[in-house]
Amino acid sequence: MFFNNANRAYMPQRQQNSSGSGTTQSGQVQRASNLIGRQVRINRGGPDMVAGRLVAIPADYLVLSSKDGIVYVNAAHVKSITETPQSGTSGSRSRSSTYITASSFNSLLSQLRHQFIQINRGGPEKIEGFLAESNSDSLLVVVNRELIRVPMFHIKTINIAGGGKNKKNSSSGNSSSGSGGNNRSGNRSGSAGNQNGNRTGNRSGNRSGNRTGNRSR
Repeated sequence: MFFNNANRAYMPQRQQNSSGSGTTQSGQVQRASNLIGRQVRINRGGPDMVAGRLVAIPADYLVLSSKDGIVYVNAAHVKSITETPQSGTSGSRSRSSTYITASSFNSLLSQLRHQFIQINRGGPEKIEGFLAESNSDSLLVVVNRELIRVPMFHIKTINIAGGGKNKKNSSSGNSSSGSGGNNRSGNRSGSAGNQNGNRTGNRSGNRSGNRTGNRSR
């Protein structure tokens, strides 16, 4: 593990497991718990980079509150964690920090079944769709009526997709329809007023005209 206090950067080092092959980083990532509550950037750049407030490290995954909501980061794909300046982060702070706690990243994925999710942050490995199944080897995601099986080792981050978009659309639709309704009713009442005014004016005009004509005779 490498943590540079001057740069406030934590870089987990890979280590061999007991069998002498393969790597694990989850234990070392958990040692970065002193950054919980701070604004951080996971990985240095590219599509794997995630920025936000580090909320928790429940198991072999990290929980970040980002501008897009809660993001779950697979610890196996964390190369570095850097603390970033606190300025300009009011948006992520104001968001809800409600998140799923699970015993492992695989268990977390199981709890996200039957929801619309986004896998990975960007690039060709980004997938958005409906999570139909989850097992120890892969996820089955429905994307535009197609079934896509995503191997576990390709999943770097995951989050619930499309939060709040429908509400915004529906509210804007209601406001526009409401204003349209008001305009229509206003026009109708206005035209009705004009008609009543014309009728009243014509009647009074005719009456006064008739009276004046009769007197002159």
